[in-house]
Amino acid sequence: MTSRTSIKNLHPNSERGFSLVELVFVIVFISIALTAILNTFSTSVSSSVDSEYVSLAVQLAEGKMEQIKSDKAGKGYSYLVAGNYPSENNPEGYSGFSRTVNITTYTNYKVVTVTVTHSDVPTVTLETIFTNY
Repeated sequence: MTSRTSIKNLHPNSERGFSLVELVFVIVFISIALTAILNTFSTSVSSSVDSEYVSLAVQLAEGKMEQIKSDKAGKGYSYLVAGNYPSENNPEGYSGFSRTVNITTYTNYKVVTVTVTHSDVPTVTLETIFTNY
């Protein structure tokens, strides 16, 4: 006949549960893991904001370039001079951005460069060549 041993007898009182050292170790381990995970989320949120600013800078540059293309079509090639496009701080109400237009005239064409800057993102530059045709 087999005898059954109770669970109580397999683990004497001194070996039941977690010790204080084990508990502290688990708490420290979980704290380190949570810190690493939260840092990852923080970095993700930060890059999300940066990409929004980059996208906005591109839109501001494209908007100005479209205005210049429209001016050439409506007012003519000779209207494309730097004096007609002054530098702008906070263009279209967007705080922290600045937008400049540089027009370089060559014999048969003009190179128009639109640059948008913001302290938190790389500079965005668009360049287009216009001819008198």
